[in-house]
Parts: sequence; structure tokens; C-alpha cells
Amino acid sequence: MKRYINLILIFVAVAALAVATVEYKRMFAAAKTNNDATAAVLKRNAAMKARLDSLKQAFPQSADTGGTVTDAETSALRAAKNRADKQAREGSEHYKQYRAKAEADAKMLAERLKNDPEFALKHYAALRGQADMKDAPFRRMQNLSPEQNEALTDAEFQRMMRLDDMRTAQQLNEQGVDAKTITKEANDEFASSARAALGDDLYEQFLAYQRQSEAWDYVSGHGSSLSLADMPLSVEQASQLVDAISNASPAYQKGGAVDTFNVHWKAVDAAAADFLTPEQMDFIKNTDERPGDVFGWLSRPQTREWINELQKKVQ
Repeated sequence: MKRYINLILIFVAVAALAVATVEYKRMFAAAKTNNDATAAVLKRNAAMKARLDSLKQAFPQSADTGGTVTDAETSALRAAKNRADKQAREGSEHYKQYRAKAEADAKMLAERLKNDPEFALKHYAALRGQADMKDAPFRRMQNLSPEQNEALTDAEFQRMMRLDDMRTAQQLNEQGVDAKTITKEANDEFASSARAALGDDLYEQFLAYQRQSEAWDYVSGHGSSLSLADMPLSVEQASQLVDAISNASPAYQKGGAVDTFNVHWKAVDAAAADFLTPEQMDFIKNTDERPGDVFGWLSRPQTREWINELQKKVQ
């Protein structure tokens, strides 16, 4: 009986050894596979690091030192992006169909404006409404009088109508349409009328506002979203946010207009934390898709992805 039990124990031990051997071989194979995968990842990481280092040299990270990129660098990259986007669009059948429809619609509108007086009156009434809403933040902040508001609207409406008439003439292939001259004259006439309506001092503030118009457009968009989320921006908050964007815009600091394509957004976030509520900051950070500083100053994942795609396009 004892011998029989020993034989059973020996059999069990052999079976266990066999199972252990198979399991060991499986574990060894798995470990080798994991090691190979780890080595592959490390190899890819090394390649990625080298790639990132090369990008850092090509696109210097100016934010850490407080420096800014040059206007020429920004303009060159923007132009390259525009060329890449244009080539991609024009090669698309959908884009060709869209362009054909847009051109047909524009020509049909021009013909109807010329031949249908009642429609033309409605069209110009809509333009008048747009002129009345133009530069609304400036009008509100400066508390313009009804007379000043009306005069500024009239000046903008006259400019809109003249440019609209120019586009209509172009669509109808009328002779003698000098778009460059007409546009300059329309802008000059608007400037003269706006100065007369506002006075010299207020007109200078209007020019300063126009330099920040791109920042105001950005803030107005977020202001609408925040209002829908029951976290509206006050006029003071909106003005402070515009100033923060302007102060972080190299183009504005050099005397030009704010260019949201090249803004030190981390500096904007730091400044905005002093006058926006935590809830407003979180909302903006979670919904923001900024146009992007192409040299890596942005912290938003969406914008980082956009920058990476841009860099691929222009290489």
C-alpha cells in the first residue's frame, strides 16, 4: 500500500513538473515578447525624442525665456500653411463643387440686385442692420450718444454699400471696376466720417479699439458661450481679457493689430486668473480651440494637435 502511494506521489510530481515546465516556457516566451515590445517602444521613443528635438530647433520655444518670434517667421509659416490648405482644398471634388455653387449664387445675387428693386431694398436694409451692430463693444464702453451712434452707423453703412456695389459690378463683369482704388476710397471716406462723428479724442480711442478688434471677436465668441452656460462675462471682464490678449500679442506690442495666430496664451491664462472666476476659466480651457501660436506656446491639446499637423504640412 505504501509503495502504491509512493508511485502515485511520484506520478503527481512528474505531472506537476511537466506542467511547470510548459508554464515556464510560456512565461519565458511572454517575457521575451514583452522585452521585444519594450525595446521597440524605447526605439520609437528615441526616434520621437530626436524628432521633437529637431522641431524645437526649427520652431524655438520662446515662452520660457520671455522672448517672441519674429513677424517674418510667423508670416512665413502662415503663408506655407495657407498654400498647403489651398492645394488640399482645390484638389477636392467637394471643394470644386462648393466653389462652383458659391460663384453661381454670387452671380445670381448680383443679377437680382440689379433687376429687382424690391429685393435690393431688403438687401440694403439687412446691411444697415449689420452696420448698426458693428463695433458694438466700443459703442457700449464709450457710452456713445444716440447722435454719435447714428453717425457711426451711417458711415459704416456707406462703406458697406460701396464695397457691396463693387462686388456686384465684378460679378456682372462690368468694365472699369478698380477694386483696390474703390476699397481705399471707401475706407478713407469712412475714416473721415467717423472722425467727424466722434471727435478727435474719441476717434483716436476708436482706432485703438480697432487694433484690438480680433481680440474682441475672440472674447465675444466666448462671452456668448459663457452666457449660455449661465456664467456671463461682465463688460469689465471682457475688456480685461481683451487687454490681456493684446499684451500677449507681439504684433500689437509693436504697434500693429492683435493677431490671435501668434499670442502668448499661457500669459493670457495667468493674467485672466486674476479677474475671471474659476468656473469661467475652467469653461474656457475645456471648450477653447484657439487659432494657435505656431511656436508651441499653447497648452490646449486641440491646438497642440493642430500645430503638429501644421508642421507636417510645411516641411
